[in-house]
Amino acid sequence: MDSKTFNSRLADMLNRTTDETSTLTDAISKLLAETGSELDSIAIPGFGTFTTAKTDESVITDPATGKRTLMPPCIKMSFQPSVVLRKKLSR
Repeated sequence: MDSKTFNSRLADMLNRTTDETSTLTDAISKLLAETGSELDSIAIPGFGTFTTAKTDESVITDPATGKRTLMPPCIKMSFQPSVVLRKKLSR
């Protein structure tokens, strides 16, 4: 599902316009990005938990060419669904 379809379905479910739901989803994504960059977790009861982890820089070697490349540090975000959400999705 792309973002346009998601926003239109969300607008239908909430009886809002697609502009309003687009603003809401943009705000949530900005909040996740800000919180993730600070290495904080976000727990949403009944939905799940977003956790972040920072990886250090490393040197990797391409097995085919033997060329070494420096990989910069990065922050990865993962999502662990709650038990309630898993039960709803498994029906």
